[in-house]
Amino acid sequence: MGKLFVKTMEVGMLGANCYLVMDDSDKEGFIIDPGAEARKIIDAASQTRLDCKAILCTHGHMDHVGAVGKVAEAIGAPVMISKTDSGILEGAVRGIVGKIGAMRVSKPKQDGVGYLEAGQALDFGTRKMRVVPTPGHTPGSMSFIVGQSVFCGDLVFQGSIGRTDLRGGSMSQLLQSVRKYIWVMPGDTVIYPGHGPSTTIRAEKARNPYLRDLEPEV
Repeated sequence: MGKLFVKTMEVGMLGANCYLVMDDSDKEGFIIDPGAEARKIIDAASQTRLDCKAILCTHGHMDHVGAVGKVAEAIGAPVMISKTDSGILEGAVRGIVGKIGAMRVSKPKQDGVGYLEAGQALDFGTRKMRVVPTPGHTPGSMSFIVGQSVFCGDLVFQGSIGRTDLRGGSMSQLLQSVRKYIWVMPGDTVIYPGHGPSTTIRAEKARNPYLRDLEPEV
């Protein structure tokens, strides 16, 4: 089994993290959350010789999906997001803020969006990436787990958590998502968040003021 290769790129005005994730034995992998700066992402995929199986979106906010259409067209990969959060890519959003945000998103071609399912396993190289539902920041937020690495979007940050005061957000759901899917993993599991530096579950259990006393789901 080859090593897991992860390249982190900070993109856009809000500094969202876009990830290139691949098995370095055969270069198969994924792009996660291409929020902006399509050319930067496309060039990185070319330079690393990524054989992109799909473009994965943790959730449907503009800073995480803004460049998805341009990237998908350039590299010829399908786009996948939860059905619940897919409106921003399909022109079906509510509220003036949502509509304005959707106007700034480069959308995939018609029929170019596939839906992520809870428990789904995505094969790449000799590995599998597990899809788990982690609502709270948005109703359809998803996290992607491969080995002892988790790409969780705006669920957990170093020393903080994702906002829950936006449309569809829920603090109780976010905490339950962390308890059920994140806190049950080994302490040295690396958390790759939607913004900011990577961290570990052990570090966040010890120092994150929002999560320090949270118990894992038994």
